[in-house]
Amino acid sequence: MTKLLLKAYAKINLGLKIIGKRPDGYHNIESILQPISFFDTIELTENSKGIEFSSDLPPYGNENLCYKAAELFLKQTNIKTGVCIKLKKQIWMGAGLGGGSSCAAQVLQGMNKLFGTPVDEKELDEFAITLGSDVPFFLKNSPAYIQGRGEIITPLPPLSQPLWLVLIYPNFQISTKWAYLNIKNYLTKELWDFKVFKVLFLNSDIEDLASNLRNDFEQLVLQEYSELKRIKLKLLDLGALGASLSGSGSCIYGILNEKDRKFEEAFSEFKVRLVKTI
Repeated sequence: MTKLLLKAYAKINLGLKIIGKRPDGYHNIESILQPISFFDTIELTENSKGIEFSSDLPPYGNENLCYKAAELFLKQTNIKTGVCIKLKKQIWMGAGLGGGSSCAAQVLQGMNKLFGTPVDEKELDEFAITLGSDVPFFLKNSPAYIQGRGEIITPLPPLSQPLWLVLIYPNFQISTKWAYLNIKNYLTKELWDFKVFKVLFLNSDIEDLASNLRNDFEQLVLQEYSELKRIKLKLLDLGALGASLSGSGSCIYGILNEKDRKFEEAFSEFKVRLVKTI
């Protein structure tokens, strides 16, 4: 039987602007999503019927987004056979790195390949947005400027050279639902133009990009979780060019001049990863 081995890459948010709540309950945002060299692995194999799913970390069974992606794909394509999915996690949960969304996107793409491409790219995008706001981005797996709730995706050229990043995970999760429910009290009337930030990215102006990082969730999240504020300040004190919360999750990343092991030593009480943009 055909077996596919897939890598589901994480992302960071280079800037995140929350514009406001939509009539459908979601929020309109602007952000640049950047894939990074930190990934989960997924093994897909066709089986006779249904979905066989295993993971080394929760959520297990039909609560996992991989399972939901497979279920949606089989239903929409009316395929009568099934799939075996084996998921091995590395990306931290609730960190704002998009691990669940990335895995769901890989399952959609992988199953489409496994079953002979029964759907086109547009249909896959439609499947993806029903699973989560970030899932369509992970179908592209390249830097992108996103708008709307995340479904309006404008691919961007890669940075002129890969960036080294340090990821710090404080050993706890932050719920995206909680962050969006509480953000209304922290959105200010202050205007900031994301277009300026986008130009810095397009010009690969790394120092200015790093020094102008801004995430509208930070005021809420760093006030609620003071440990994250200490991590961010320490990253800057140690010489990171810039530091930011990724998405609404608990991971703080720093942009570095080069790969530097001192950051692993300095944050040894947490989970730490040195990664590159891809």
